This record gives sequence, C-alpha cells and structure tokens, in this order.
Amino acid sequence: MKRSHWFYRVARFSVDRPWLVFTIACLLAILSFSATAVHLRLKTSNLDLVDPDLPAIKRFLDFADEFGTPNVLVVVLEGEEPSAMKRAVDELGPALRLVPGVRAVTDKIPLPSEQLGRAGVNPYFTSRDLGMFMLFIQPEDARSQAETISPLLDQVRLVLAEKLQDAPNLRAGLTGIPQYAIDDRDVIQQDISTLSLFSFLLIGIIFVTAFAAMRRPLMAMVTLGFSVILLLGVITLYPGHLTLLSAFFASILFGLGIDYGIHIINRTEEFMNEGMTEQDALPLSISKLAPELTTGGITTSVIFFSMLACGFRGFAELGLIAGIGMILCLFLMISLFPALLTLIPHRQNRTISTRESRVGRLLMALQYPGITAALAIAAVALSLLGSPGFDGNYTDLQPKDSEAVRLEREMVTRSDLSPQFAVFTADTKADAIDLADQLLDEDTVGEVRSIADLEMLAPVDGPDAAWPDEFLQRFVSPSGRYAVYAYPSGDVWNPIEQEAFVTSMQAIDPAVTGLPVLGRFMTDLSNRALIITGVVGGILMFLCVWANYRRLLPSLLAILPTLFTVAGMHGVMKLLHIPFNPINIMALPVILGIAVDDGVHMVHRFIQEKGDLQRTLSGSGRSVVLTSLTTIAAFGSLIFTRHQGLASFALLLVIGVAMALMLSVLLLPRLLILARKHLVR
Repeated sequence: MKRSHWFYRVARFSVDRPWLVFTIACLLAILSFSATAVHLRLKTSNLDLVDPDLPAIKRFLDFADEFGTPNVLVVVLEGEEPSAMKRAVDELGPALRLVPGVRAVTDKIPLPSEQLGRAGVNPYFTSRDLGMFMLFIQPEDARSQAETISPLLDQVRLVLAEKLQDAPNLRAGLTGIPQYAIDDRDVIQQDISTLSLFSFLLIGIIFVTAFAAMRRPLMAMVTLGFSVILLLGVITLYPGHLTLLSAFFASILFGLGIDYGIHIINRTEEFMNEGMTEQDALPLSISKLAPELTTGGITTSVIFFSMLACGFRGFAELGLIAGIGMILCLFLMISLFPALLTLIPHRQNRTISTRESRVGRLLMALQYPGITAALAIAAVALSLLGSPGFDGNYTDLQPKDSEAVRLEREMVTRSDLSPQFAVFTADTKADAIDLADQLLDEDTVGEVRSIADLEMLAPVDGPDAAWPDEFLQRFVSPSGRYAVYAYPSGDVWNPIEQEAFVTSMQAIDPAVTGLPVLGRFMTDLSNRALIITGVVGGILMFLCVWANYRRLLPSLLAILPTLFTVAGMHGVMKLLHIPFNPINIMALPVILGIAVDDGVHMVHRFIQEKGDLQRTLSGSGRSVVLTSLTTIAAFGSLIFTRHQGLASFALLLVIGVAMALMLSVLLLPRLLILARKHLVR
C-alpha cells in the first residue's frame, strides 16, 4: 500500500470516527500520565549523563565511595578584619557539621593555636591577603543531585544568616559544583517560565496573522500536548528516567512537531479555497503530504537516532527519546489532529487564494539570480572561516551575574585553593608522602594536601597525636588507602591551563581523578559525540532522502539547504565568537531536522506542481516560512535568559533556522528552475 493511500485511510477513519479516536487517545494519555507520575525519575547529576562503567567515571565514583565526594561546597567569607573572620569560622564549623546531608566540614586544622604557631602553620584556609576565609563542606551525596543538594544548601544558608547576623561587615557566599547545579536549575526554571509565556504569545500572533484564526493551530498544539504525554509513558518504560539533557525533549518536540501541523493546515486551506469541506480536505491534504511528511519525519528521527552511536549516554538517551517522539508526533498529527478538528465546531474561516498569497507573492518577487548568487557565495565564504571550536568551560555556561563564579575566580586569583582539584590514591603512607613531595615540584600545582601535612605536625604533640576522625577520613580510607589532593595553580576552567594541569597530573599517575580530570574527559566526550553525530547523522540523512526519491538530483537538491546551513552556520559562529558547548550542541539535530524538512517539502511540491514555482512558493514556501518563524519564536526568546548556556543554545537555533529558511526559499527555488526539465517528467 502506498504511503499516500495509507495516510488517507488513517485520516479518513479519524474524520469519520472522531469520538473513538479521541477516546482512545485520552485513555492512553491517562494511562501514560499515571505511570509517569508514579515511576518516572528525574536524574539531576551530571554523572548520570555518562556510562558509570567508563574507567574515568568509575575511578571518580570509587574515590567518592572511599573518601567522600570531591564535589565540595565552599563557603567563602569576605571582609576587612581577619580576626572577625576567624571568629566566624570558629562558630560556623560546628554549626555546619550538624546540617543534614553534610558528611564532613573542613574549616581549619584541628590543633590548638599555640601548637600550630610553633610549627609555623596557619590553621585557617585563607587568601594570601587574608581578605577571604574558606570552609569546605563535603556532602553525603557524591552525585550532587538537586533533590539532595537543594535542601542542604538551604540549611547552610540558614546557618550563615544566623551566625553572621551580628557581623554586618562580613559577606558570605557559596561556590563549587553543588552551588552551580542549583543555580542551573533555579535560573532555567525561572527564566523558562517567563520566556515561554512570551514565546507562546509570539506564536499565537504568528498563527492569527497567518491563518486569520486560532482554532486549527490550537488543535495542533493540543495534539502536540498529547504527543508529549504519550512520549512520557514511553520514557517511563525505557529508560525510566529523564536527565538534565533529555529533559529538553519537550522543547524539541514542540519546536519540530508543530511543523507537521502547519503543513497540514496550510494544505487543507488550499483545498478549502477550491470549495472542499474541511472534513474532505483534511484526509486529502494528509494524503498529498504523505511523501514529504514521512521523509521529513523519518529523516529527522534518524538524525536523532544517530546520537545513539556517539558514546555519550546523555546525548544517546536524548536522541532515542526525541527520535521516538518525532515518529509518535507524526502519527498523532495524521490521526488525532483530524479527529479534534472534526469534534470542535467552527465557522468558515477567511481564506486567501493560493496564487494570491501575500507570502507567495513576496517570495516570488525575491527570486532574482543576484540574490541566489549572493546567498551561495556568502554560504561558501562563511564555510571557509573554519570551525568555531568547543568551549568546555563550565563557568561560561553559568548566569552572567553568578556569585558562585565570581567567588571561584576570586579564590583562584587570591589563593592557592580552588573548589576544583585533582585527587590521587596511594596504598601506603610512605607512597602518599612521596607523591605529595613530587606534586609540590610541579609548576601547575599551587598547593597539596595529604597525610604528609599531619606527619609534619605530628612531632608537635608526639608521634601518637590524635586527630579527629572527620579530619583524618579525608586522607585515610577505612580500607587503609591514602588520598592526596592537588590544587591547581591556575584557573582549571581555562582550556589551556586545564590541559596543562590535567596532562601533568596524568603523567604522574594515569589513574588520577577529580573534577578537572573529569571535566576534560566529559568535554572530550561531548566533542567526540558532536563529530560522530554529525558524520553518522549526515550519512543516514542522505540515505533516507535518497530512499524516498530514488534519484540523485532531487535527493541532492533536497539536502542542499542542510549542507549550506551547517557550513554557513559554522562561519557565523566563528564571526560572532560563539563556540560550541555541551548545551548548545543539542541545537544541531533540531537545525538539521528543520533544514532537511524544508528542503524535502520544497522539492516534493515543485515536482507535484509540475514545475510551477508560483504554486510551490505559495504553498510549501508559505509553510516553510511559517514553520521557521514559529520555531524562531519558540526558542528565540530564550536568548534573553540569564543562563549563558541556554542562551547560546537558543541563539544557535535562531541562526541555524534563519539560514535554513533563507536557503530554502531564496536559493533552492532558483536551482529547482534550473533543474526543472530533469525533475519534472
């Protein structure tokens, strides 16, 4: 059975039996929602994005199990009076140890001041100018998950407020990975709530302007809502959880899925202009669109599925979920969407003649060889600028006004301490002391903490000096192994300094772990995932398009906007100094999906219309413009979020979708005209 005939039968059944289709959809949605509410988990740790069996991840988790997590929360006190900050540290240390979820607090070396004085050791952790005092809090949760870290941070802030209320000249702040994780969550949740409302209003304005009514677009949005709910049920079955990356699936589904609805609405209105009723126009429209919808939908899904081969669990799960979501959304658009339109009474909407469509006339007026040549030259020139690079600096993703980032940079600049450090393990005390001595000779190391510190102080009280268990457990595990902590002398979020530090640490011991090591590993993994997804996705994309046409020329023309978009987008990013990062690379599959969808619709319609460019632009050209504008409206407002990672994701989407739009309606039509005699038979 041909695709068009199968699509027609599904849509016809939905129009003839709308209550049955709607009831089945509601029952499935209720079942899905119930299962999701009970069983679906949200994993909020960055460690959930990678395979725990990878050697680098396993070393980190093994160290955390043995010595406690290296993901420390740092309390930073700032002030002009060192004596006041000493008193504050003395009060805060015992109080913070009582906070639920705290494994240990390192506030100072636990020996009497006179003994430390004789040894020439400052018991407090300070900046060189004594303007900053630091306390290191080790959470019990090694994975820094929001559900455990958030209440801990709330309690820590309550303790700070209570103990420092009589010290108005002291300022206290928090930094470290736990604080970054909560900042990410809070800013994204707050900004997305506000900006999503703005996006919804923009999309509404676009719909009303384009279709002179909201009924059909609103039903398309309702269909998308059902798609998300049903997809949540699938996710509950497998993988059974969402992560910080896969939680973006709904935004991606709304950004891409609405395109199906717009194409169906646009073609339906074309047939209604010719005198058909909506109930007859809907199945026919879906039937006529079957080749474009299936090719675009399957190709987009395959691009997402290619992420399964990237080796990065977070991206692989997102790709699997988004790929299934696109197929599910396509099926609901040809089944539930017609049923909803049949159930909801409507007045005859004002329609516009296809040939006299304002968008079509405008696009036709722009079909000049000079514009085509300029676009082609610009795309080629931009592609020659090279890659924009990859930025793995976690602090560059944080909110612009992040207090946590400021405090960490102050720590790095004004002291030899940092929330980020490398950790080593040794089997014997002698090996740990030798390792500490070796690390002190490294230029990339600012400070070392190990059992050697205790050995140096032991003669003060004699060889049997007793150390508090909380302090000792940082250096000696229950199994009798020893930990050595190496603090970088520079900023490990700076790619050059991170590379130097991690390389020198791995030269000493390849089994070293810690946040700088883990950070570079995950950056390399993200970069590798980007390359693999691009190559595998590109190959599969072409094979899907070719399988639809079975001819080389229309296949190449259909993917041309995608190729030029990817090449030109790299150049624009290079010009604007926008590197790829672990968040904005999620925009690439979305951009590829939209670009190939645009190209497929334009080529199919041109062939269907026997080479009539006017009707192609008035029909599919108008749809491409609307789908692109709604996607830009959906994501564009996020450019204004305080979260720099999310803002770069939105900006990349806007750049990519805008380029795909221009290439699809300005460059591709001219090429279709040139190839008309080979395309239309």
